[in-house]
This record gives sequence, structure tokens and C-alpha cells, in this order.
Amino acid sequence: MRAPRDFAAGLLFVALGALALVIGADYRPGTALNMGPGYFPRIVGACLAGLGAFVVLGSLRVQGPGLERWHLRPLVLVLGAVLAFGWLLEGFGLIAAVAALASISALAQGERRLWEVPALIFALSLIAWLVFVRGLDLPIPLWPGSGGE
Repeated sequence: MRAPRDFAAGLLFVALGALALVIGADYRPGTALNMGPGYFPRIVGACLAGLGAFVVLGSLRVQGPGLERWHLRPLVLVLGAVLAFGWLLEGFGLIAAVAALASISALAQGERRLWEVPALIFALSLIAWLVFVRGLDLPIPLWPGSGGE
């Protein structure tokens, strides 16, 4: 193996593609003109597994960088931020969920200027409101008890 990082990434792609194929196997695939619930997971899973196989084979031929040490803190904080977002969204509203997501994720890097996190919270809240509440008309509360707007 000449490129361990590419090899590991390719294996991850193959594993995720295979997982999508296994999960989507019980769903009706349908056709390209009449897509069923299993159509998209199968196409994405097959493409991801194929891309992963291509990356794995390439890692055996081309010299590339080695694997770096995994840093657990950013992994845990970003995963925790996503979980906090999901947990806070319905009960506390979109603004609080986005604020938690951005604040916890910012701790993963450690190097932030004081103004960056509030600016990120504002920008992400505005974008989420415009896309999901206004654009897609989803009933997502902005604040606790606001009932969808």
C-alpha cells in the first residue's frame, strides 16, 4: 500500500456504500421514471462503493501521505453539536439549536476570535430560517413555544 490515507478513505466509502445498499435492499426500488423509496439509496450506495473501490485501487499504485493520528476532541465535539441540535430543535426552537450547534462546533477547533461565533450563529440562523421556514414552509419553531414561526 503506497497511500494509506487514500486506502482508508476508500475502505470507508466502500463500507458506507455497502451499508446503504443493505439498508435499501428491503425497499421497493421502482424505475427511473417511477422511483420507489429504495431507488435513491441503491444508486448512492452503488456509486459510493464504486468510488471507494476506485480510490482503494488508486492507493495501491500512487504514492500518497500516511495516516495521521486521530484527534478525539473534535470528533466528539462535532458529533455532540449535531446531537444537541437535534435534541434542542423541537423544544427550544431553531435559533437555540443553531446557536448550540455553532458554539459547540467552534470548541472543536479551539482557535476562534471573539466575534466569529456570534457572526456564525447569526448567519446560520438566517440561512436556516430562509431555507427551511420561509422557502420550504416547514413548521419549525424559531423560539420555544412559537409553534413554527
